Amino acid sequence: MTLPVFWTVEVDRKKELEKSYILTSGDPARPQKRNEVGPGWPFTTPKIDFRNGRIEAFTQWLTAPENPLFARVAVNRLWQWHFGEGLQKTPNDFGKLGGSPSNPELLDWLASEFVKQNFSMKAMHRLIVTSGAYRRTSEEREANLKIDPGNTHLWRFPLRRLDAETVWDSIFGSAGSLDLTIGGPSFDPKDGLSVLAPRPSSSPLVRRGAYIIRGYANNRDVMPSFLQAFDADDGRAPCPIRTHTVTAPQALFLMNSDVIEKATTKFAERLKKAVGEDLKAAVDLGYRTAIARPSSESEMNRALAYLGNDAARLTGFAWLLFNLDEFVFVR
Repeated sequence: MTLPVFWTVEVDRKKELEKSYILTSGDPARPQKRNEVGPGWPFTTPKIDFRNGRIEAFTQWLTAPENPLFARVAVNRLWQWHFGEGLQKTPNDFGKLGGSPSNPELLDWLASEFVKQNFSMKAMHRLIVTSGAYRRTSEEREANLKIDPGNTHLWRFPLRRLDAETVWDSIFGSAGSLDLTIGGPSFDPKDGLSVLAPRPSSSPLVRRGAYIIRGYANNRDVMPSFLQAFDADDGRAPCPIRTHTVTAPQALFLMNSDVIEKATTKFAERLKKAVGEDLKAAVDLGYRTAIARPSSESEMNRALAYLGNDAARLTGFAWLLFNLDEFVFVR
């Protein structure tokens, strides 16, 4: 039996019409029949239109102009994705105990733009990554550090390490063997097998990090060592902010793992195929591909000295690029 890749969830209209009651001690077997509970949400009109169903009514309430919370929470998450930290430091708590945003005017403006763009996340991503705040350097200036050590006024870009899935994608994206197919079952990076169809794949491509198997079980280790090393969570608890550590297992993975050995070979083959015997062009292409910038003069000289007119050493050069700080850190 072949399982479908996508599932559709439908509302049980008969179940939706059943009455709900306050439950004694939260026990569904002990409803308080005298205390009926109807659907509803905070700060809404007394009479809610449920003619199109509860989900539709909830969606209309969520995105209504009278409810500014949804847009603020959403854009704060988008900001956190790009800067490593949201304007509201506690992305899952916008209440009194969660503190205040570092820049409330900016958060409100972003929320209003989100609504104006018809809740288009693509438009907000474009707005953020083309902003002056995002394009600033992460270089620290002593004078600014004395005035604003916490970077509240966004005078520099916060140096941050890529998350696990992005590191995985960067490795195989550089190697030219990343499968960009959207959707499908998870896979185990140890053998590349699908969890739903455990048989070897004939494709030379490697699936994106978002599809790596993860989870928790008492009797076995479900989380791959790669995800554990780069601080991915197993999903047992909500994770509004991932921990970003710098540890020895991360360096060892980038230095000695089978994944890196295969990717460096593919990366070197990609460079040879693109530029032939022109090692200077290969070095420049390698930097542009892996680090997203051209090599400096000193980097070019050191790389050419290492290669020594031997194209076979491009595998070692690819390994060096994967182990640069710039490969896993956004500056």
